[in-house]
Amino acid sequence: MIPGVPPGIIERGLLLRLRFELDLYVNLRPMEGPRIDAVVVRENTEGLYAGEGGILRRGTPHEVATQGSVNTRMGVERCVRFAYELAQSRPRRHLTLVHKTNVLTFAGDLWQRTFDEVADAFPDVSTAYDHVDASCIHLVERPGRYDVIVTDNLFGDIITDLGGSVAGGIGLAASANLNPARTGPSLFEPVHGSAPDIAGTGRANPLAAVRSAAMMLDFLGEAEAAARITKAVTAASSLSGTTSELGDAVAERV
Repeated sequence: MIPGVPPGIIERGLLLRLRFELDLYVNLRPMEGPRIDAVVVRENTEGLYAGEGGILRRGTPHEVATQGSVNTRMGVERCVRFAYELAQSRPRRHLTLVHKTNVLTFAGDLWQRTFDEVADAFPDVSTAYDHVDASCIHLVERPGRYDVIVTDNLFGDIITDLGGSVAGGIGLAASANLNPARTGPSLFEPVHGSAPDIAGTGRANPLAAVRSAAMMLDFLGEAEAAARITKAVTAASSLSGTTSELGDAVAERV
């Protein structure tokens, strides 16, 4: 929440609108720390965030609210395929689908079938499945089980916050909203924004923003520059200080 800004304006009025209209269908969130080296591929344009639903008899004792989860074969498959390609490029070559197929039997069935069918094109990638509640336990107790995770919009939003905490804190959590087809621009941001509510106080942690810049460079083909920045952020992540002091510490190490 930002003081003076109505609820939902930033999320639905700006961030979700950008993701939908620019077709930023992959939300990529790395989780890197002493106990974990994994990345989440979150579907970014469908699911419960698509906005299907409404309210009847608002403000009455008989009020009804519905919120539908929209999942298309095209939307799920392109996200899943991106995740397989990413897993194939990493040393462990392991991909886990996270969902809730035992309860969300329609959406979950589409995700599971798509995941299994796309697997045929990636025989060198090993796979697993976890219910989302079980994955929360694993992320805390044994996060090393994960390499690449692919999941839907809502579940990805939740488990990446937990994963960011496990990796060292949400202040280090970077993200990329990608249009892998490159039919438009992509967006790179700290998982929880740039902290405008504490702007000017010197208390905002800049490291997630700098990590996001490194992800942008990597997406643009500047892998060496991205690696240098990521290494500098990692070296500075154990330090404390003001926003400018942490920024200076990263700059000195680049």
